[in-house]
Amino acid sequence: MQKKKILTLVPMKEDQLALLKEIAPNYDVISKVDVDKKDTTIEIMYGWDEEISPQILNFSQNQIKWVQAQSAGVDHIDMAPFESQSILLSNASGVHGNQMSESILGMIFAYTRGLQSAILNQSEKRWDKPKMQTDLAGKNVMILGTGHIGERLAEILSVFQVHLVGVNRSKRQVPHFDEIIVQDKIEERISDMDIIINLLPDTKETHYFFTKELFSQMKQGVMFINAGRGGTVKTTDLIEACQTGQIGFAGLDVFEEEPLPKENPLWSLDNVLITPHSSGMTDKYFDRLFPIFLNNLKEFIQSDRLVKNEVKIR
Repeated sequence: MQKKKILTLVPMKEDQLALLKEIAPNYDVISKVDVDKKDTTIEIMYGWDEEISPQILNFSQNQIKWVQAQSAGVDHIDMAPFESQSILLSNASGVHGNQMSESILGMIFAYTRGLQSAILNQSEKRWDKPKMQTDLAGKNVMILGTGHIGERLAEILSVFQVHLVGVNRSKRQVPHFDEIIVQDKIEERISDMDIIINLLPDTKETHYFFTKELFSQMKQGVMFINAGRGGTVKTTDLIEACQTGQIGFAGLDVFEEEPLPKENPLWSLDNVLITPHSSGMTDKYFDRLFPIFLNNLKEFIQSDRLVKNEVKIR
């Protein structure tokens, strides 16, 4: 009888492969280079490949039972096969906290400590002291999204003596925040904030969450950081808010359209810092993802269930 297979679509170290084979001796482990897209013995997919994965799932005789995605957001994945075939899906929630927090801090310091202007001045060998610098102590900081990333970011920011306001849908209390407010009450506090950090996913409830109406209620000259999803912010309204100075500084890692078109005005604004959807990148990424997959694999072998990060399809 032919063994079932685990298809790995993310980088694997030798010790990880050895551990995988030890824990799942009844499976063969194959990689991207070995895959036959019509192989009916593939049962588990570790990682998601934009070309290969949909072809396997859409093959009528596939036997896929579970996909472990390497991203926290799964809005780029077509859910139809998962729903129609009752395939389990788990995400990478929990692996982004450190690197994304550091990227967000870098954006903040680029503005508050004048680092962005210093880098630009250095390229022109210009000794030009900044007209304004500030620090974080005493600032009001709002973080929209209090999951793994939001909690880790709040923990790090708390050492800078800021007042941290978390926003979620349930008012669930989260460590390291000074207060939590529900998402639909944001307008009651947003005008008090010096820094607003968006970590929201792009869902029906959050698409175009940030529009001209909400920007107009923010403090004049507010700092706005978007490291959540591009679709939560209406780009034309963001551009206007940056151009008028309603937003004093914007640190942007995600956009409605990616790559950001060269003709987009955001590229040429002095009060905008753009990074190419890279805040979640780190050389430790797959080392942090593997334990999530491994714990799920152990449970899946025993019970056909997952213990961590299962995405509810319906």
